[in-house]
Amino acid sequence: MTNIKKTAAMLAALSICMSTAACSSGNSGDTPSVNTEATTSVTTEATEPKVLDEEDAQKVEEIDMGVEEENPEVGTVKWLSFWDLNPANGKPKSVELELFETKYGGKIEYIPTTYETRYSDLSTNVLGGTSPDLFPAADLDTFPGKAVNGMFDPFDDYLDFSTDEWTVGAKKLSDMHMLGGKHYVSVVSTDAGCVCIYNKKVVEENGLTDPAELLEEGKWDWNAFKDMCTEFSDPDNGKYGFDGWWFEINFILTTGVPVVTVEDGIIKSNINSEEMERCENFMLDMARNNIPLPHAQFDWKEQPSRVSEGLTLFYPVGIWQLYETDLSAFGEDGDIMFVPMPKDPEADKYYLPSGVDAYALCKGAPNPEGAAAFMRCKLAAVKDPTGQEIAEKQYREDYGWTDEMVDMWYKTKELTNENPVIDFYAGCSQDIYQVIHDPIKSASYNAAEWSTTRETISGVADELIGELNEQIKANF
Repeated sequence: MTNIKKTAAMLAALSICMSTAACSSGNSGDTPSVNTEATTSVTTEATEPKVLDEEDAQKVEEIDMGVEEENPEVGTVKWLSFWDLNPANGKPKSVELELFETKYGGKIEYIPTTYETRYSDLSTNVLGGTSPDLFPAADLDTFPGKAVNGMFDPFDDYLDFSTDEWTVGAKKLSDMHMLGGKHYVSVVSTDAGCVCIYNKKVVEENGLTDPAELLEEGKWDWNAFKDMCTEFSDPDNGKYGFDGWWFEINFILTTGVPVVTVEDGIIKSNINSEEMERCENFMLDMARNNIPLPHAQFDWKEQPSRVSEGLTLFYPVGIWQLYETDLSAFGEDGDIMFVPMPKDPEADKYYLPSGVDAYALCKGAPNPEGAAAFMRCKLAAVKDPTGQEIAEKQYREDYGWTDEMVDMWYKTKELTNENPVIDFYAGCSQDIYQVIHDPIKSASYNAAEWSTTRETISGVADELIGELNEQIKANF
């Protein structure tokens, strides 16, 4: 699954109310190198949006944005991205876009780029004096490195991060994206960075307890996950506990201690932490017991259809996977279900990997006030019950979600919003990303001792992070 597909699928689905961002590149394992050969983006006319139905439009009209002037003109906001904030191809119009147009008289102008060339295109425009206004920060690879490199301006002159517009989780994560006391990323909402998809019928046929019941009883933790996988797995008959590229890093995040954090503008590596060692050893034990799907035997490709076939128990992946119209790989309607990542039994809280709907203000943005107004529309769409209701209706009608899935969506969002965890190593630099990401996943795939991997990467990571901290100290 590429970053392009995961981000586009999730944001297209969530745009109806809160467009929570795609899970970070740091969690996905397929972040491409930044293209240093600049290309020029071609500005195109924004796609004519599909209007909301009359009932939903009326509900949106009643949302109080606190705008004193009727239809204040904020103008056009230029959006450089590889996906459009304006809906296309029959996609529903988002609540935030409806608010932006009706409450502020605003418009989004889409400047298309590609995932691979988005940063070189941004650099070309910034250096050429033709900066866009907004840039996507959902993949968590914009901060802190790109802010240090001068690609973005802080939002603080245009947004007040001390107000109650933000949900608890969005406020926490926005505050993590600070340098020199300023916010360089606006996180407007959180969502599950990773969930465990499973087939209820398969769970029942194997005599296992439904994970949703375990969650409700407060028993859904690492040990419950491992016990279920151990009982289910039977390598001689091709049965394995879990598949997917999303497990390792997201499992680490449930400790509450990411691989790399940013605290008070200082980048810190946690590679040598007790939490990392404990988590890595737990995963090593599962690998040695042949619980994970052996990717090498399947040409290093994910096998989601094995879930419906009763050959794989869990499929950890970003929740965006469930915002697609065809979920048949996981089973028939009514059999598909999901739960959040299991709790670390030794953690003081239920920490969960978070996906984010996040945005960066481009350096020299021509309309920062308009960009801030659109952020306020997004915040309102998330917090007002109307946005949630419209999103829920879409999930039922367009994606075939059951009542049980919708209830779990609310539950997972609630849990994630309380204690969201993200990792910053993908946003530091490509060098830091490469030093950290692949070795961590490789240790799990190859059932390697964590001490060996840690010794190999910790010194280099510390040196590179130290250099970046010196740049921050000198410039912020």
